Amino acid sequence: MTRHYSSPGMFAAVASLSVLLAGTALAQDVTIRIASVNSPTSESWKGVMETAKRVTERTDGRVKFEGFPSGQLGTTTDSIEQASQGLPMMTFTSASFLASFGVPELSILEGPFIVSDTDEADKLAFSPLMQGYYDKLAGTAGIRVVAINWFDGPRHMIGTASYSSPADLKGVRMRVPPVETWLKTFQPLGVVATTVEAAEVYSALSQGVVTAAESPLTGLRASGWQEAAKEITLTGHFNLFTGWVMSEAVFRQMSDKDRGILLEEFRQGGRDLTKVSADLEKEIREEFEKQGVTFHEADIEAYRQATASFYTSFPNWPEGLYDQVRAAATGN
Repeated sequence: MTRHYSSPGMFAAVASLSVLLAGTALAQDVTIRIASVNSPTSESWKGVMETAKRVTERTDGRVKFEGFPSGQLGTTTDSIEQASQGLPMMTFTSASFLASFGVPELSILEGPFIVSDTDEADKLAFSPLMQGYYDKLAGTAGIRVVAINWFDGPRHMIGTASYSSPADLKGVRMRVPPVETWLKTFQPLGVVATTVEAAEVYSALSQGVVTAAESPLTGLRASGWQEAAKEITLTGHFNLFTGWVMSEAVFRQMSDKDRGILLEEFRQGGRDLTKVSADLEKEIREEFEKQGVTFHEADIEAYRQATASFYTSFPNWPEGLYDQVRAAATGN
């Protein structure tokens, strides 16, 4: 049976809620739960705690944070869905996860070799092109991109063998998140894509559930995966657009000034992480080699060719998107 509601009280409540979500008229103090599947020793977690501290100080305590690393509040998808529902959540995620929330264009950010360096990546992340997609995400899914320039270094292959050539990956049981961009990158390489949550990869490698995974070097150090697999191939296949998103409803509860502080500090936090990650790569490689890890160079051009089908595999992208993205990244 269909019911029709028309009570004045209900309309008044809806109107009040609309004003609240509109922002500055009823700006509120907020306490945001920061969630991440990464460990508290990861550079991204250490960075967000410093960033959160600066935001709280600059807002005179109007914006506070509580931290929950290591998947304490569930998976990345769990946290994004909670934020979408209006809960005071902020979570660490990547563009590929966000693409599944009604903005498929964001998936191109995580195509293989989409940018040549982190300068291009940062420029692209804050381009008018991307800002339009972020606003679309806020409108359709209730998720606000705070900053997605938290680059923790190019991602490489780790496993029980060298994968210098794409052919070396054929039949390899590889940990691949159940995300369209990852799957469309790795499936043409012939891997047996296996879903394992980030917090469980160490044990999966140790027990042979998977024999390969991929990660930036900073992530490997934080997770300790190099203790379970001793071969690293320097493919640099992704430089993931990762960062922080939150509930659009909670974002709008803050004043214009506090929103500005939040965005500014998280953008700077991303740039800080990018520099830290670059500085650490040489140090981590030397450290790993002392632990018995062997590094291998990859045939990058062969990998480019083997993964090129990625850019023709998304029928829901607007025509010319790749060229628009490259222009935004290079400023041309």
